[in-house]
Amino acid sequence: MAQLLLIRHGQASFGSDDYDRLSTLGFAQAGTLGRWFSACALPVDRVVSGSMRRHRETVEGWARQLLEPASDVVVASTVDERFDEFDHEDVLTVYQRAIGASDIDTAPAALQRTFLSAVTRWTSGEHDADYVESWRHFRERCLDGFASITDDTQPAKSIVLFTSGGVIATICQHLMHLTDEAMGRLNWSLANTSVTRVRFTRGRRSLDSLNCTAHFDWARDPALLTYR
Repeated sequence: MAQLLLIRHGQASFGSDDYDRLSTLGFAQAGTLGRWFSACALPVDRVVSGSMRRHRETVEGWARQLLEPASDVVVASTVDERFDEFDHEDVLTVYQRAIGASDIDTAPAALQRTFLSAVTRWTSGEHDADYVESWRHFRERCLDGFASITDDTQPAKSIVLFTSGGVIATICQHLMHLTDEAMGRLNWSLANTSVTRVRFTRGRRSLDSLNCTAHFDWARDPALLTYR
């Protein structure tokens, strides 16, 4: 049975002018993940990532800590835009405009409520024309990428995919038959550089583990655990 390891990117630069880059802590998270892969001798037959900067930088930080030469891993990796995150800034901005709010409260609890409400509006399908990308289109491209990467005809038996929380939550929603609301909550709960394992064989795909952060326990550094 083959496996797909879904890796959420390291901590990005939330609150800065350019969210789409790893923070210093994000690089540390990626490096810890790479050392854990090496320590556990986890097999890697193929590496895939979304095209966003935070995806690529997570691959680079992870690969530098592998036993194999990092340049070989990075060069051999495949970039697939189907695994890019939805435009969360657009989803939040449209929601903010819809409710007539002048700004968004970034306190953790308030931001969580706002984010989940914004995602609920987006996934309702009732306002698709308001968004850069509709929920339906996002979901379809994620699942199209997932279907192709878990095609049994390919030789790779252990695939590592670096992507974002929305993509991982959407794939898990599909596998577990979750509601759109549950998908939004799951997305919010995924930790940076967490590992979600999917097993697949003969057309069957099943979720084996979700949101694993064992590499932080292994490193004995709880400060590495972040969600934003």
